[in-house]
Amino acid sequence: MNDVYEIGFKHALQNIEKNGGKIEGEQVTLPVQAPVAVKFEKSFEGLYPVAKIPVTWSEAKDEISFEFEGTGFVIKGDVSPWANTSDYVFHTELYVDNELVEKPELPVNFTTRRYELCWNYQIPKGNHTVMLKILNPSNEHYFRSWDALIYSDQPVDGMKLNLEKAKGI
Repeated sequence: MNDVYEIGFKHALQNIEKNGGKIEGEQVTLPVQAPVAVKFEKSFEGLYPVAKIPVTWSEAKDEISFEFEGTGFVIKGDVSPWANTSDYVFHTELYVDNELVEKPELPVNFTTRRYELCWNYQIPKGNHTVMLKILNPSNEHYFRSWDALIYSDQPVDGMKLNLEKAKGI
């Protein structure tokens, strides 16, 4: 193990010298660099979070559904308790406006699970219905979802909404 540390330390010193640093005995001097801004990178151009709404579970607990107005959504939830290593995979079908758009596989293993259950960011702006069907429910593994994040093509004026709610509008 000491050989690995020695090689790593040697490479670090070489990299310091290569980039203008100085090594004098046990004294290592790093050059001062002015910070440089990185190029701006914008994700999801034209997509803004506008609401968080509850999802509705079917009586049999094998279906999640909700309605929204906007251009996209994320169904929040999980199927994996901490450190679960099971090979079980929930098979599901995602419907948007009664049309099958995806068949997500949701592994319960914590190393391969999804961090969100489902999403779709490219829906024409308007009123939509979403339904996620669980094709193979399990008594041994849980499937949790509590809300959906809703997106649209324009940001929400949060101050205006808060004032309206405060005034009971």
